Amino acid sequence: MRHMTSDLESLSFQSTNHQLIIIDQHWIIRSCNRAWKRGFYKPFSHSGSSRHNHYLHLMEAWTAQRGVPPAKFAQHLRHNVVPFKHAHTYDISVTTPYNEEKWFRVELTPLHDGPLFGDNLALIAHTDITEQKRTEQQLRQALTEARTLHGLLPICAVCKHIKDESDEWSSVENYLEKRTSAEFTHDICPECIRRLYPKYSNILDKRH
Repeated sequence: MRHMTSDLESLSFQSTNHQLIIIDQHWIIRSCNRAWKRGFYKPFSHSGSSRHNHYLHLMEAWTAQRGVPPAKFAQHLRHNVVPFKHAHTYDISVTTPYNEEKWFRVELTPLHDGPLFGDNLALIAHTDITEQKRTEQQLRQALTEARTLHGLLPICAVCKHIKDESDEWSSVENYLEKRTSAEFTHDICPECIRRLYPKYSNILDKRH
């Protein structure tokens, strides 16, 4: 049973679309699945450097593609997570060697099933959440642009002009156009037609 379970675990580890690695307390990558090799490892594999075997160095290399400082989350992991006792989750933004911004949800899970390699180990899973983050950014931008009105508005009882926060009076149309995405067309309501153009009142009456 244990042998079959190990085979299934190995198959699951290699087959999932999540990018999975196992690291030791020195942040050295001890094992990785195919998704990781296709995603993070491959762009650096031609360099001949051992930095792509060190998880934090690799993350810093990704964030340095456009000269930005090392990821704060990498600094946090280096100083606060070892030894691996608790699970941690982070959302990170990296720039790939192909100059593409990607977002990942990083989940670090300590492994307590026995000492492998004689080290304190952890499983790190990277889940691509780029589309989710882009949608969130679009929604935040839309909410920022959607200016809404609230509170009490001082409005003239005679001409119906509105006084703004600078004590300036403007028409209702101008006030709303500056603060909302509304556009206006003009018409005349039936009451105004009757008051201003009484000879056309009978046309309105025939409609009822």
